[in-house]
Amino acid sequence: MKRLLVTYLVVLISFNLVAQEKEQQLFLSGYVKNLNEFSFVDQLDQLQWTTLVHNRLNFKYTPSNEIKVRLEFRNRLFYGNNVKNIFGFSEFISQDNGITNLSWNIIDNKDMLFNSTIDRALINYTKGDWDITIGRQRVNWGMNLIWNPNDIFNTYNFLDFDYEERPGSDAIRIQYYLSDFSKIEVAAKKGRSSDDKIVAAMYQFNKWSYDIQLITGIYQKDWMVGVGWAGNLKNVGFKGEVSYFVPYEAYFNSQNVLSASVSVDYGFKKGVYINGSVLYNGSANDSFGNIGSLLLVNLSAKNLMPYKYSGFLQLAKEFTPILKAAMSTIYSPTKHSVIIIPSVDYSIATNWELNFTGQSFFEFQDYQTLGNSFFIRLRWSF
Repeated sequence: MKRLLVTYLVVLISFNLVAQEKEQQLFLSGYVKNLNEFSFVDQLDQLQWTTLVHNRLNFKYTPSNEIKVRLEFRNRLFYGNNVKNIFGFSEFISQDNGITNLSWNIIDNKDMLFNSTIDRALINYTKGDWDITIGRQRVNWGMNLIWNPNDIFNTYNFLDFDYEERPGSDAIRIQYYLSDFSKIEVAAKKGRSSDDKIVAAMYQFNKWSYDIQLITGIYQKDWMVGVGWAGNLKNVGFKGEVSYFVPYEAYFNSQNVLSASVSVDYGFKKGVYINGSVLYNGSANDSFGNIGSLLLVNLSAKNLMPYKYSGFLQLAKEFTPILKAAMSTIYSPTKHSVIIIPSVDYSIATNWELNFTGQSFFEFQDYQTLGNSFFIRLRWSF
């Protein structure tokens, strides 16, 4: 372990020296975060803890004005009760659905898990109206804050707040800009399984002061069509996404799925911000699953919540330029399920941030507490 850390530091320092010599071509950025999680169900004597040391290294090389190369590592060291007590924890952390497995559990025992993952490895070419990217990348087609039925390539779990970059895909992405406000985009993704394939096209334009996108393509075993928009109703932000999935192997007697979300947001004076969203999940079966299962699950554009109807409300306040807080709530009428997510962010100094976040899960129909977690995170960016 000591030898590994020494090697890691030598590589990091050497790259910094090279980057200084080639200031216009080679760049390194990233962060180191220490995240402590304290969790219990409904009694404090059940308290468990897990520590995550999370490091990210972003390498970028620009040999010319047209070409950019990116290689980004996500390194995570876990130790504590989650490593010991959650069955299949190491397999969940290391899973990689790309064409090539670029996730490795370097240390994996009952006390500690160290995983290193390459989640960005791409070449980008831009010239004139063309923008072409090949490799592991994030193809972000979502427009809403929390639920994105249009984000068919890289659906993310909103409870994983420590992963700001969000997942990537092994894909080819071609964008052609028709004007400053319109473009045509085609993307294709392939995973290791035969059904893990997505090929889709998007036309994006501006009309009536709204950014609008139209999507169609093949999503795994489905044909899909979608529409998204972002604009304003007077001073209120108004966004929405709708996706419709039809199995192409047996579409006459198929179970079609509609996934749709709409959100509004408004900024008041003195730094107060409010955001609300509703989600309809046509693939949900309210008889199975609960909101507690969201913690360790991979979501998809067809299944963004375990229930058919869900609502989200967030109230945020910026008290000073270095201190802000937010209270978020998710509610589903099924079993009167609720998630409460308070958070506080404080900027200690330049490149140093402190965050406090809570996540509590309840089902009030049966008066059940499904779990509580409290997180303390210190971050240094470079």
